[in-house]
Amino acid sequence: MDDVTNIDIRVQGNLSSGNAGAAERMPVTAIICGRGRVGKTVVANALVQFCRERGANLQVWNADRQNETHSLSVFHSDAERPPTDDSEEKRVWLETKLGQQVRERFDAVLDMAGGDPTIKRLAKDVRLVTTMERQGIRPVALHILGPEKADLDYLKQSMEDGLFMPAATLIVCNGGLVESGRSVRAVFAEVAKHEVVFQAMDKGAKLIWFPALLCMSQVTDRGLTFAEAMRGQVKPGQEPLSFFDQTRVAIFWEELLPAAFEDVPNDWLPSMTGWRR
Repeated sequence: MDDVTNIDIRVQGNLSSGNAGAAERMPVTAIICGRGRVGKTVVANALVQFCRERGANLQVWNADRQNETHSLSVFHSDAERPPTDDSEEKRVWLETKLGQQVRERFDAVLDMAGGDPTIKRLAKDVRLVTTMERQGIRPVALHILGPEKADLDYLKQSMEDGLFMPAATLIVCNGGLVESGRSVRAVFAEVAKHEVVFQAMDKGAKLIWFPALLCMSQVTDRGLTFAEAMRGQVKPGQEPLSFFDQTRVAIFWEELLPAAFEDVPNDWLPSMTGWRR
């Protein structure tokens, strides 16, 4: 009997018993989704680093095989990947990982490639949100947006098909896509006030603002964590960031990023022993 069948049996067995105890915290699967080239991996990387620095014990799932230079695997050596980019192999891989999460009760962050259909396919085939919740896992969708209205398409489709719109949904306006010197709120005004966003918020979604970091590419190109970059650490053969850029990273990492997550409900984020609000 394969892993997929085993998962199906566990689902059926837990429909009446409720699997997780009433007082047990639901492990989180934070799924980073959206259109291509809106900074999904940057947000995913920042989220993983943010949570781990505050005591989170989570797995990193890197399903974006289209991105090699700045993928999660560059920054997190323990990131797990599907064996190939074949859609069927990726589906089986993800179902296996979710089955492991059900058994072992850990948090996870999943980065998907832009436009990847795997989540929507599972949402259609097995009612993914309901199935995960019945197994005591909380799916959290992070829809990453740039300032173009076309960036709303994935969110719009998710609401229209009604299959992958978990109660825990974050709409993330990526300020890092705004040119330096311009007002992020002004550039995003048309997107943030779009009816699609309002409809999602009416369903319980929350809007958050991911802060810009002027030297983000210099940090990611070096494969550095934010903590390393602000301390001036580099890898062999690299030039350190200027002290101005080190300060920019410190402000981003110690002030702006925590502020961005300030209003996110605790149970929508991986469990963090050192996160105090």
